[in-house]
Amino acid sequence: MAAALAVRDGRVLAVGSAGALRALVGAAERIDCRGAAVLPGLVDPHLHLFALAARDAHLDCAAFDDVGALLAAVAARTRGLAPGQWVRGEGLDDARLGRLPTAAELDAASPHHPVRLRHRNRHASVLSGRALARLGVAADAGLVVEREDAIGRLVGPLPTAVLAAGLAAAARELCTLGVTTVADATPRRRAALGPLCDAIEAGRFPLRVFAMRPPGVRAWRAAPRLAPGPVKLMVHEDRRGLRPSPAVLARRIAAAARAGDAVAVHCVGAATLVAALAGFAALPRAQRARRRHRLEHVAECPPPLVAAIARLGLTVVTNPAFVHVRGDVYARETVGAARAWLYRARSLAAAGVPLAAASDAPVAPPSPWVGLAAARSRLTASGRALGPAERLGAAAALALFARGAADALEAPALGRLVPGAAADVIVVEPDPLRAPPDEAARTRVRLTMIGGEVVWAA
Repeated sequence: MAAALAVRDGRVLAVGSAGALRALVGAAERIDCRGAAVLPGLVDPHLHLFALAARDAHLDCAAFDDVGALLAAVAARTRGLAPGQWVRGEGLDDARLGRLPTAAELDAASPHHPVRLRHRNRHASVLSGRALARLGVAADAGLVVEREDAIGRLVGPLPTAVLAAGLAAAARELCTLGVTTVADATPRRRAALGPLCDAIEAGRFPLRVFAMRPPGVRAWRAAPRLAPGPVKLMVHEDRRGLRPSPAVLARRIAAAARAGDAVAVHCVGAATLVAALAGFAALPRAQRARRRHRLEHVAECPPPLVAAIARLGLTVVTNPAFVHVRGDVYARETVGAARAWLYRARSLAAAGVPLAAASDAPVAPPSPWVGLAAARSRLTASGRALGPAERLGAAAALALFARGAADALEAPALGRLVPGAAADVIVVEPDPLRAPPDEAARTRVRLTMIGGEVVWAA
């Protein structure tokens, strides 16, 4: 294990003994880490950056254990709102609440303001009757799915100043957690990234960002700290089947691959995974090998599909933190051997599948350390082991958020500390490679450096 690291011009110059590096660099600024562990800056290859930035502007629905308390909070939220302004909520969790609030209940709590409470999965919302009328949907709709784009247009964007402050706050939080690179997994056109570009240019967002794109949107020229990410394909799965259909999904995968794009397919259920694998299998071998195509989440992976993923050379971007945060719900909802299929890691790695891990924040907390610990322990919040055969060792768990995550973004200069790599460096204690999982989950970051510049210090 090296004792010293030298950085020059935003890159790692050398790694080795303190004496050798002093002889190499001569006079230079020195940072004494006082025995703390020095690691590459961590990479989160799948979170929702603007949603993370908007947290303080929304009612946190996940904070409530029953519908009555949630409705009281909705009513309180209306105070001070101008007529017609929306009550915005995020993190609605029917498993935690026991049921969803009805449109009539939301109208009673907020008689003069439309209400939109977004589900914790961010792919559906519950609306008040006033909001449903604006959308043109029946008043007893319950959970409204597949209309998030239309609902978003109705609700409208946050004020520019609110979003700017939120992006700066999100950057500070991520830096304190040791995250130096993120991929925004909400697919957007380049023009929609204006607030983020402004924050980067003003120095309020020092992290590196890869922005996923909708199908049909070509990659733009990378700018400092902002690069185009893969094309993201969403798939919705419910009792009516898949939307888009497997045939349409295959055509979209083929179109993006032909254009030379990396493809990231949102895969939660097994049916979606089967359809995605069929779409990738239909590609010419050269198009599969040209880019690093990804499967996002892979929450449910029956045993026969593990070999299929490996055979197609696909990368899995998993979410081990969900085992901790949502594992007790999964244990209630899943029976028998299927519990071992959830958010696999060890079996995929053993099959030769490249692995990365992401927070999916704000769906789960943005801390990579929670996910790293869960990848090692596979313990739920109540302490129950969920799929213990999928546990990873400490080094493999750390690699999910470093080298593996960087490779998922086709960014080989990130996630490692070797000569020529980007000087994205964090100093942490305790050493997560030596600490037990419960201590690793509470890792403290003492310093974060991006491109050789210190962006946060405790």
